[in-house]
This record gives sequence, structure tokens and C-alpha cells, in this order.
Amino acid sequence: MYLVTFRLDPGEYDEEFHELNDIIQAVAEDTDGYLGKRTWNNTESDEVLVVYYWKSLNALNSFGDDTNHKRAKQRWTEWYDAYEVTVTEVLETYGSGFGDDADPPR
Repeated sequence: MYLVTFRLDPGEYDEEFHELNDIIQAVAEDTDGYLGKRTWNNTESDEVLVVYYWKSLNALNSFGDDTNHKRAKQRWTEWYDAYEVTVTEVLETYGSGFGDDADPPR
């Protein structure tokens, strides 16, 4: 499994951002190997952290090849003050679990 951590400092979102963001999320959900996402918001700094779960690197790369996703990445300066993406391979997970709502779905 792979995690893509998308850390961002939001700027100004316009209607086009929201439309493109919805399209990209739908593309992710339709990509074979997409397992889900979790989002956290830091109320003190407005920083947002989104973690996307992928079954394989091939699945992630397939999503990364999407035209809408590429277009959004080219326009990041219009919508974010800063961002950082980290791709991590998960070697092991353990703990008590979070029940049926756990991410990624098991």
C-alpha cells in the first residue's frame, strides 16, 4: 500500500477550483487501486493535510497520468499559498483498528 500525503496552505478558491477538484476526486475514486482518503485541518494555521490511500504504485501512477490532475498541478499557484506531496510505501500497520469506518478499507 502507498500513502500520498498532500499538505497544503490554502489560498483563494474560485468556482473553477471547486469544479476541477470534484472532477479529480471522481477520477481518483474511479481509478482501480484507490482505497480512500482522510483529511485533517489545523484550525490554528489553516493548514490542511490530506492522506490518500493507494493499493499500488501502478494505481497511483495511473491517477497521476489523468489530464485533469495534470492541469490542476500546473495551476497550483492560483489556489494554494504552498503545498508539499510525500509518497510513502507502507511496510506495516498495526493497532487496535477503527472499526468498519477505518481507512483504508480492509
